[in-house]
Amino acid sequence: MRPSSSSGGGAETAMLPYRELSRPRRAGSYSQPSPLEACGRPRRWPPSGCRPDHALSALDAEELICAGASTFKGYCDEIPNAPAGYDRFYAVMGSEHQSRTDRAPVPAEAYRYISLNMTGASESQFPWLSLEQPCMAYAYGKSAGTTTLNYYVSKAGSSPPPLKPAGETRPRQIKFLHILDRLQHLEAGLEEHDPDEMYRYLYSTLIEDPERFGHHPHTGLEQQINDLVDVLSHPCWVDFSTPKNQVVAKFFDSPDQLRKQAFFHQLLLSVELYLRVHSEKHTDKSKRKLMLQLPLNIAWDLALAQRWLENMEITKTRTSANQSTFSFDLKSKRRQKEALRLFAATLKWPNMDEIDYVLEEQDKTEKPLEDRSADAMSWFSGIILPGPTLPWLVMNSLIDCDRDTGEALKYLTHMHQSSGFQYRANTYWSAHSIVGKVLGAGRGVKQIAGWIGPCIYTPDLKRTECVRVHQLPSPDPKLTPKDVEHMHTRTNPLGPVEDSYPIDDYEVPMPDLEDVTDLIRIEKLSFVPSKEQPLSTRQGSGGPLLFDVAVYFACGGESWPMKLRYDVHFINAFPCHQGPHVLFYDFTYQAIKIDDGLVDLHDWGRQSGRTSRSRPTSSRSSPSKKAIALSTAHCEPAHLQVNKVLAIEALGVSDNEVFARAWCAHHGYSAIVANIKETCMACAIREAYAACVSVVIFTEGGKDTEKDEGICV
Repeated sequence: MRPSSSSGGGAETAMLPYRELSRPRRAGSYSQPSPLEACGRPRRWPPSGCRPDHALSALDAEELICAGASTFKGYCDEIPNAPAGYDRFYAVMGSEHQSRTDRAPVPAEAYRYISLNMTGASESQFPWLSLEQPCMAYAYGKSAGTTTLNYYVSKAGSSPPPLKPAGETRPRQIKFLHILDRLQHLEAGLEEHDPDEMYRYLYSTLIEDPERFGHHPHTGLEQQINDLVDVLSHPCWVDFSTPKNQVVAKFFDSPDQLRKQAFFHQLLLSVELYLRVHSEKHTDKSKRKLMLQLPLNIAWDLALAQRWLENMEITKTRTSANQSTFSFDLKSKRRQKEALRLFAATLKWPNMDEIDYVLEEQDKTEKPLEDRSADAMSWFSGIILPGPTLPWLVMNSLIDCDRDTGEALKYLTHMHQSSGFQYRANTYWSAHSIVGKVLGAGRGVKQIAGWIGPCIYTPDLKRTECVRVHQLPSPDPKLTPKDVEHMHTRTNPLGPVEDSYPIDDYEVPMPDLEDVTDLIRIEKLSFVPSKEQPLSTRQGSGGPLLFDVAVYFACGGESWPMKLRYDVHFINAFPCHQGPHVLFYDFTYQAIKIDDGLVDLHDWGRQSGRTSRSRPTSSRSSPSKKAIALSTAHCEPAHLQVNKVLAIEALGVSDNEVFARAWCAHHGYSAIVANIKETCMACAIREAYAACVSVVIFTEGGKDTEKDEGICV
């Protein structure tokens, strides 16, 4: 059972039966011994003492076929407080632990703020427990430019329907200095030892007790929680669940005093609610139950309260008998500075000396770090809401600390995820941009905190220029609840559950490590302004242009252009153990070398079985209940549209993998990216069937001899 109190998970019931198929011949696939066996335990098939026409018992098959193999299980949960038909999807890995995961490591504690588990520690977070959905702790795979299976599956789930605030109760008016005074007092916690004082302050200063003149005053925690939720549900407050409102410093550091006071008033009510929800009287289970019942905007108010209490401290200084001043201390500023320095060093920032100088804060003529912009204030204060903003806060803070960037890079925002920029001789890309996803495989390129770089220079852009990338939605088949719920059955290493398992139903697929090309090289990164430009750019605001992007490759005297048309995803393959493993014959695949016809393969969609009946719906509007029912009724499950997987062998130099990713972006195929040093061919192919994608890219992660050649610093 899933280790949470969340509902659903009905993957154990009503399993879809396997398709009854005659045994296919695997044209283009092969099984042969190779030096890869030296990377893991040699796999002999048939096993010692067995003939090809023998069959294994269920117990023997479990031991010989499943031991150490990657397994995948999906969950489909209804979204709380939403109409029927709104679901969230998750995918989990069998035997995941710290040394065996598809997620990128978190090199600094500050980067964990990208996600928030409201009822436990972030390092033990399950994806269904996070406030933000999909869970950002699973957004980035171990290889630059990749994501995880869970994040890919979760993105196919529904977005919660927009809910209009329904509260009618307004709070009491309160002076700004009284708000700050109470916030400082709450840093030590509530007066839980004195319930009468808790009641008195709440209902005499902040809100009204609806039964203050009755016989049942709201002295209980649950009643006070309900009253605070009612007040915070009023439409006058800022909705922090909306991405455009998630750079919090725009509110608490606003030059508009009315806006600033309204923020702190909302913050105070949120802190009062947060401390009651997290009372010692509530267990983690009861907190989780309560969180599921809260409206989404109230849950984000609690996230704001938590981040404020963790990172901000208010100091009150009395200047005279009747006057006091308040100042704010950034408790986590040193941590944020070190995380920013690590971020810049990992990306080989071209002006690192300037960054080190500014971060030392020894020059009194320099503006304080946190005062350089709203993004810098958010980053250095640590008041960072979970979700998509953190990568943009850290990058914009880095740019703010480098005066040589000028004004050209001031347009980066989380509201336009498909962005990047050129600075001096390098380019840097958001991990959600198709350019970053493709170039992430390049030599010397790193991924950290949602950014990828340093990537190759392009002569088509100015020396310092911010750009937005024109990328179409991926045409991959859309996952349905059936695809997710029956993932484990569809991808069982044994195949269909039987009493015995014929040995001849399995093979050990192996890539060819002997004949590896070293001829493909990136020739050029091309940017051409798109015909359709954003309205703001057409009006001459000076904002970044929208570009069509292509990567040109040189091979054998020819030039191969690949347009990065589609916003496809590259899923980091989950590591297996003690491979290589065997593959059941129904997991059909076609192996192809990177230089052996891939450039001329234009109809893989038809060959793999992908149909045009499952087109992605518009992302501009949330579907109605009726629309969801209709689309589900006419949408063929995605797993029925993947009848064969293309196994691209992009071993050798890094440019081979860049070419394979570019080919996927050109034609519109998301892919599993499998490093053969960590996972075997069989497990990666089964993961492609789990994700319902029709391509696997096999790589070695480049050659050790490449190092950082060709990367300018």
